[in-house]
Amino acid sequence: MQRFAIQAAELIADSLGKPFTVEELSIPQDRTHGDFAFPCFKMAKELRKAPPEIAKDFASKIQSSAHKYLSSFTVASVGPFVNFTVTREAAMNAFLPQILEGADCGSFGKLKPGSRGKWTLEFSSPNIAKPFNIYHLRGTALGAALSRAGVHRGFDVVKINHLGDWGTQYGKLAVAFKLYKNEMPANPTIPDLVNIYVKFHQDLEKDPTLEDQARQAFVNLENNEPEITALWKNCVEIALKEFTATYKRLDIEFDHYWGESFYKDLLKPLVQKLKDQKLLVESEGAWIVPVTDREGREIPPCILEKKDGASIYATRDLAAAIYRHDKFKFDRMTYIVGQEQKLHFQQVFGVLRKMGFEWEKVCEHVATGLYRFKDAKMSTRKGNFVTLDSVLEEAKTKSKELLIARTQDTRTQYQDFPGGYDGFIEETSEAVAIGAVVFHDLSTDPARDVEFDLDRVVSFEGETGPYLQYAYIRCLSILRKAGRDADFNPALIARLTHPAELTLVKQLGLFGTHLDRTLNFAKASQLCNFLIDVSKDFGHFYRECHVMGDDPELTSARLMLVESTRRIMGLGMKILGVPRPSRM
Repeated sequence: MQRFAIQAAELIADSLGKPFTVEELSIPQDRTHGDFAFPCFKMAKELRKAPPEIAKDFASKIQSSAHKYLSSFTVASVGPFVNFTVTREAAMNAFLPQILEGADCGSFGKLKPGSRGKWTLEFSSPNIAKPFNIYHLRGTALGAALSRAGVHRGFDVVKINHLGDWGTQYGKLAVAFKLYKNEMPANPTIPDLVNIYVKFHQDLEKDPTLEDQARQAFVNLENNEPEITALWKNCVEIALKEFTATYKRLDIEFDHYWGESFYKDLLKPLVQKLKDQKLLVESEGAWIVPVTDREGREIPPCILEKKDGASIYATRDLAAAIYRHDKFKFDRMTYIVGQEQKLHFQQVFGVLRKMGFEWEKVCEHVATGLYRFKDAKMSTRKGNFVTLDSVLEEAKTKSKELLIARTQDTRTQYQDFPGGYDGFIEETSEAVAIGAVVFHDLSTDPARDVEFDLDRVVSFEGETGPYLQYAYIRCLSILRKAGRDADFNPALIARLTHPAELTLVKQLGLFGTHLDRTLNFAKASQLCNFLIDVSKDFGHFYRECHVMGDDPELTSARLMLVESTRRIMGLGMKILGVPRPSRM
């Protein structure tokens, strides 16, 4: 549809006699009014006419023109708008051939690799001494979805997992290991690390001197002291083993696991460079940089070196940003990190500006909200956290119950499934659980907090992941029932004349547009909403149009539309990270 939007904009520009961009078009809320709209309000003052009168005259002017794109539209005035409706022939012949090209729609809406530049994405970034908590899913799922959408729409994407593997917390762990070494197993796991971390903070309330011991321990780590360095490496290995299993379960990969420690050798030269540029100011023994935000407003200064000589995460983020630009020459760099870090990134970007880096303008922080269970903010420090795996397991248990209730009476139909009916339940409940949790997360504006209600998340009704999966499987079921592939035959497009068919085709044609909206706003909810709309339009088509009828040609034509829907939905789900089960 983006192609037709460009054509409509050219039609308007030609009639106006001056440039007109796609961004100036609006979309009618009532789709029966048209696909695109030109609002005439701005012309009222200049022409001294009421907008509806201007729209009527302008529509007539366009209709009487001989523009090459006029054949693709019907043009009509509706109140103060000039509405453009893509014709049935233009829509059908533009979209279906492209969607049905190739094996599985991998090319529809796809732009040339690298055509839109280099995009560096930092996401997930868990702390290695803590379990993969549910709130880590916010940045992880969004980053993975944006990276897939970015690749499809022509970006050369670099995915970086900026592990939290450096900082005072590892000094705390070192002290905790010494204090509680008799309570530790020979081969500690992440839960063991969490237990002593929590216990350390409990004892810290009684003995404040433990804080100073922890700070000194981290200074020793930055100075490569052997004992604490060995402990740190062990923590990293333990955590990466667990994190890798979680990422595999979610089908997420990274190009680089570059934690904060990756940049540690760059920190002292960076601080020295800032001193040479006379940007650092000493304050109570620490070194800071006074900064402003992008609007020029003064904000709290960015601390880069503490009074004990240790670095902080702002120092490491500065070093990381400079390193990444030196290595990749990125055109866009996105940090997907919790909203509580908003000030931090304002400070880091402020320092980059003061250092004279023009590319700071293409750096952005996409803030994510929290997960809330019974209105309580989770806190590892207090030992009150919910792991992602535990949520997925609860969702899987609930999915099994729902699947068994839906399929118990027809269990013999699943005997051909690997492992029979039990294999079907096991594999499908895993897919439904992941789809439910991931879709629920992504369908929420990333900046908003997520209120997690398991029953609602896993429901097969409403705008949920399982609802989307079921709509996809309905397409598969129809195609299986037909007993043949939906081969593309251009001659049969003319048989698709029902309004519900045209509505569905036009909706499918918006796929690329919604991918771009997803990327421009850094919100996967744009794509989620689109797929829900496709599901609803497909449901309307299915109710209004009998697919498997007595007319072989009409049946074949409608099967093409079913297959087109399956492909777009499948591709969209793949980009989101929502599994595509074969049956439900």
